[in-house]
Amino acid sequence: MKRTRHLVGIILTAIALAGCGDDKNDGGTAGGEYVFPAGTATLAFTAMSTAQLSVPVSGIELTLALPAGMGVTTTTGGTGQIVNSTLTPGSALSGTNLAYGNYSASTRKAYLSMATTSSSYRSGEFLRLACTVDTGTSITLSGLRALNTPVTLVRAVGYDALTNSTVDLTGKLAVTLDAVR
Repeated sequence: MKRTRHLVGIILTAIALAGCGDDKNDGGTAGGEYVFPAGTATLAFTAMSTAQLSVPVSGIELTLALPAGMGVTTTTGGTGQIVNSTLTPGSALSGTNLAYGNYSASTRKAYLSMATTSSSYRSGEFLRLACTVDTGTSITLSGLRALNTPVTLVRAVGYDALTNSTVDLTGKLAVTLDAVR
């Protein structure tokens, strides 16, 4: 028992220190704060399991709040379906992957979903979203994260091939947000 507590203490210390140090990938900004450049910026969403998953993840739905000056391209130019080419599968997915999104201009929220036929996806980057950033804005990654802490996971599901049923994984995943630089 004492050995287990010691090991847990080491792991927690390593996790706490993981964010420390000199970040050389700061996007060239002062103080290491990443500021999204005007034009197009790509966001990456990563799922991490917070409990043991009985089946692989086959679908995730989430919402994302966007600050003033950052938006998404929609088929209608305002509220509506997000243009398909701006939603791409993340690097952790294999197989056939589908991504879909809607955006509400009045609430500045994007509703995103991903589905995959991968029979092994349990964690990692699952979705990328290309956003527009207005000229003259100063939107930081930390500000975007603060607006979305935690990222609202609406639903996560997996497919159990043995029982031919869908398994709710919502309480067993957490989603993080990052910028693709």
